[in-house]
Amino acid sequence: MRIIKKFKITLLIFFIFSNAKAGNIYEEKIDSIFSTIGGNVSCIVMSTEHGDVIYSLNPGMEMIPASVTKLVTSIVAMDVLGPDYKFKTVVYSDANVTGGVVNGNLYLKGFGDPDLYSGDISTLAKEVAKTVRQVNGNIIYDNSFLDDNYYALADYYSGDTKKQYWPYVAGINIDKNNMGGDPGFYAADLLTSELTVNGVTISGEVVSGVTPPRAVQIAEFSHSLKDVLIQMNKASDNLSAISVFKVIGAVNESPPGTLQKGTNAVIDYMTRKGVDRNEYEILEGSGLTRYNIVTGNLFMRLLKIMYDDLKNFDMFYNSLPIAGYDGTLRKRMIGTEAERNVRAKTGSLNSVSALAGYTVSRDNELLMFYIVNNGFSGGWQHARDVQDAVCEVISSFTRKNQ
Repeated sequence: MRIIKKFKITLLIFFIFSNAKAGNIYEEKIDSIFSTIGGNVSCIVMSTEHGDVIYSLNPGMEMIPASVTKLVTSIVAMDVLGPDYKFKTVVYSDANVTGGVVNGNLYLKGFGDPDLYSGDISTLAKEVAKTVRQVNGNIIYDNSFLDDNYYALADYYSGDTKKQYWPYVAGINIDKNNMGGDPGFYAADLLTSELTVNGVTISGEVVSGVTPPRAVQIAEFSHSLKDVLIQMNKASDNLSAISVFKVIGAVNESPPGTLQKGTNAVIDYMTRKGVDRNEYEILEGSGLTRYNIVTGNLFMRLLKIMYDDLKNFDMFYNSLPIAGYDGTLRKRMIGTEAERNVRAKTGSLNSVSALAGYTVSRDNELLMFYIVNNGFSGGWQHARDVQDAVCEVISSFTRKNQ
């Protein structure tokens, strides 16, 4: 991959958008590509360094973004949670450990970690067993950090994405919640078994409840925001995105985290950044709903903000799928100038296809782009082929012949 040279741009004059285009061979090539697909098309390509528009088509058109919504979730997460944030799962006790004995209960509290796996519970159990040998009480699982709206917007809007496509999201998530039933119970039951394997005697049962305020922490397992965003963006993991969105809400306001609190956090962030409220509607963080609305102008603003954010840009950039190499772009743009050059988030719903991110031009100039197709016919593959062709054109962009 070409080396990217980053320059701090302090003037944001390029945020005065229009439908004016570059008026060159690149415009003609991209216009020709878009002529092969119907429906609504919105596209804008800009230089992060120079701030000029390379190509623009309907940048202010309201579009359904699908999973490029996860870019918004990522950006707000890095702002609200901070780059060092940890998604924790914690074992507490409501009584002190005396001589290896807990004369009370153990609590397994989840803080919305979307990447908790069975092996992590085994690690927690081993850590607990270092100080605890007997529990004279129950193993209580606590989902209270997030709300009990487990299926987000499923069945909320008429004509929206069906329930079977929405992941189950709770305060405790484990193994991507593929076991069926309550993942909190499953995790607590597994913890009980693993504690027993490690020589801990438990007299009580697995039940649900809320951790008391003065509970004593016994052990903790966590995943970093960096790792969570990599999983979320490269795999386009909807469970991760909705969980992160709710966690943002919980931290920005107070637990339990909800979709509405996540939306409030997005609005707060956009307002602080001077983004017009009419440029977006973000109701949940994954892009599964067809009622999220964005514009190309919004994404250029956000991608530029991230480029200028010297503290967070590398984390954001490295979380994106790489064309022809990994994530949801691993099979795309192979054998073209865009291969291993484009880093971007994909998005797909019925009659919706999207791609937004960055590429490096032949001049070693970092370009940011947004391509969204709504209401097209011919299937996703054609829409993706169109986007890939546009990426090949902009990856070959050079100013030397202009």
